[in-house]
Amino acid sequence: MLAPKSNRKNKPIPLQVAEMKDKKIPSQVAKVRGEKHIEEQPFLISFAKYNNRVCEVENLKRNKAKKSLQVLIKIGRDFFDYEDFEKDKGIEKIPVRNKGEYKKLFQRLHPDVELFEHKLQGKGRIFYYINDLEKLFCVVAIKENHFETKNSGDK
Repeated sequence: MLAPKSNRKNKPIPLQVAEMKDKKIPSQVAKVRGEKHIEEQPFLISFAKYNNRVCEVENLKRNKAKKSLQVLIKIGRDFFDYEDFEKDKGIEKIPVRNKGEYKKLFQRLHPDVELFEHKLQGKGRIFYYINDLEKLFCVVAIKENHFETKNSGDK
């Protein structure tokens, strides 16, 4: 058992531990304050696979730039598990296939990655994938205009 509070206050921790009978740290002390379980943390935004050659983020017009930032904030604040992307929370999850102009997006990605797009305003897009195990929303590119395709079946 711990020494009475009045005696513990001014004693160094090693002496306090030496006076404990069972030499075990009480469970309420062993837990780190503020530490959250992964389930309680929202998705983190990653730019590790960001494709600078394809991205047009510096060309985004005012509203698209603001909208893309709002999307990232929403994900980093309100999305806690993969199912949140399935719910209607305002983030589109449109599959993108590795065909046509879209091949550029897949160049640095693992072959098993499922790439998605979210429409901003007009033709603006955020291309991303989700790493559910590490709770990462991985941004691949943000574009002012979508890719030119011969037909809508290329996406």
